[in-house]
Amino acid sequence: MRPYVGITGPVNNQEVRAICREFSEAGYSMNTPHIPMLGFLVSYKTLNGQPTNNRRYPSINEIPSLLKEANQQVLAMIHYNSKETDNLSDQVSQIFKTIYKEGLCTAIQLNIVWPPTDQVKKIKENFPEMQIVLQASHKAISGKTPEEIAQKIKEYGRALSYALIDPSGGRGLPFDLETSLQIYSELRERVHDLTIGFAGGFTGENAATRIKQLIEQTKETGFCIDAEGGLRDKITQEYGDDLLNIGKVKAYLQSSYSVLE
Repeated sequence: MRPYVGITGPVNNQEVRAICREFSEAGYSMNTPHIPMLGFLVSYKTLNGQPTNNRRYPSINEIPSLLKEANQQVLAMIHYNSKETDNLSDQVSQIFKTIYKEGLCTAIQLNIVWPPTDQVKKIKENFPEMQIVLQASHKAISGKTPEEIAQKIKEYGRALSYALIDPSGGRGLPFDLETSLQIYSELRERVHDLTIGFAGGFTGENAATRIKQLIEQTKETGFCIDAEGGLRDKITQEYGDDLLNIGKVKAYLQSSYSVLE
């Protein structure tokens, strides 16, 4: 799968339009080596109409409108988290029953700690064109060696299109270069056809430097990056109580493009 440069967390059409504009002005398109990705957050709670104080989650009813606003300008992706994993494929079917058929979205990132392999494979069976990203979050990798992490990812087989090494998990924490590279190295050795991504506190101030380090260490440019928490302004210290800053989006995209493309 093609590597992407991602931004996660828009909640209204104005933010989607602004981000798509910044992708274009930075130079990214669906024809560049790294395609633009826009991630929309959905949780088990929001899927079932329950309220959340996290400002990064749009109403589930707004998702189709947001996807239409993106209008094929980006790789639109649902980022889904749920603690109810026994029927995960049914939850994904509930999200995608209309938007997949209409071609609005055919990509999902599972922000779930080691979702059941049978459920992930069932998602792929139900939606054959689905691009599935597995997030290796701080909770998923804690207490495991890079070898163990790579082996667990390998068990999902061809159901996965991407693996995102994300020790931060949207919290905007500093990028853990050493740990991320160790996991990357093991994945490269064990799962040859998987596109690998990195996340963790990317901003306009650090993106170019960190990407250069990744290129130097991996000897390639065909990896993904994704940013979320580092592009937002905190209202309080509560997780998710923050707002997207388009100025930070612009700086991140321009900085990353200067190195990647």
